[in-house]
Amino acid sequence: MTPGRLLVVALLAGLALPACRPMLASSGDLADYRAFRVAAAQGTRLARAQRYLHRNPNGAFATEVRQAFETEEPRYFARAQSSRAAALDYLADLPNGPHAAAALALVRALESNMEEAELSDIAQRVRHDEAKLETAAAQRRAVGDAILGAVGVLLDDDVYGMSRAETPPALRRALLGPSASTWGGLPETSERDLFFVLPTRPERESRVVTLRVSVIEKDGRVATGRVEGADLFVLWYEADRIAKLDPASAADRTEAQVYAMERLAGALERRFPESKCPNAQVGSELYHRSCDGWEVVVSSGAGAGAADSIVIRGVPSKTPARFTTPDAAGAATKAQPR
Repeated sequence: MTPGRLLVVALLAGLALPACRPMLASSGDLADYRAFRVAAAQGTRLARAQRYLHRNPNGAFATEVRQAFETEEPRYFARAQSSRAAALDYLADLPNGPHAAAALALVRALESNMEEAELSDIAQRVRHDEAKLETAAAQRRAVGDAILGAVGVLLDDDVYGMSRAETPPALRRALLGPSASTWGGLPETSERDLFFVLPTRPERESRVVTLRVSVIEKDGRVATGRVEGADLFVLWYEADRIAKLDPASAADRTEAQVYAMERLAGALERRFPESKCPNAQVGSELYHRSCDGWEVVVSSGAGAGAADSIVIRGVPSKTPARFTTPDAAGAATKAQPR
């Protein structure tokens, strides 16, 4: 088996934890990351972060470096607007930065002694671009938040062993969305479309994640929860890493599966610790553990357009709480434990 194949197998088995990343990084990847970490000046740090991401778009530290860049670069550009010298510093450090064109326009404006109204118009356009960038980043973050949020809800004891009408508010929000009404029946399945944009060249590419969350009852009581979606792991990777994958490529799908398991590992380990829950993987399953009456199976679809899924079968706590919809006066009620 090749070294690359061994790495993929180890990651899929949950053996490679985030703390082990330096051991798995290539020498060039690690050198670029160290250069980024030791940079003292903010402009130098951002320049090295951009260089790292250009050289190692899928590197062991790409997520950390990308998040740092996306957080710090807008603040650096905000300071660059204070003077012509500051704008020139931005251009020197980040000639291909997200705000390079705006910084150059600002330098030219200050050089030409433009009227105050024209300078104000430039500043307004810059603020508009800034708002668009922040909105796009929030849309990408929402994908992972929705997936992990739904998984977290389905790992709660209170979800199981009672009817859908009695389930906690967190499950209602997971099925109907955060702004859903507390009135009415709870469906078995709900779908939510999450839109985001990849800043690819020459044009941006739009993506949509259709996230499906469902609960399955047995004898009138919730017994199973599912989180799934077509190409879910590929789209999750694209949203978090801001990198394009081909869902029809086996290599790209494997990379997305590895990433998904890295993100899911923390939430699942608390409920299914490796020390007491044996590995029960069969066939193409990415993860399968069972203990204390609980079971989780993570599976990936066979090809482009197929559904990836996280299936959780749970048991209620010994004294489960019963939740009901609001009464006629609109006040939420919670019955005493059964």
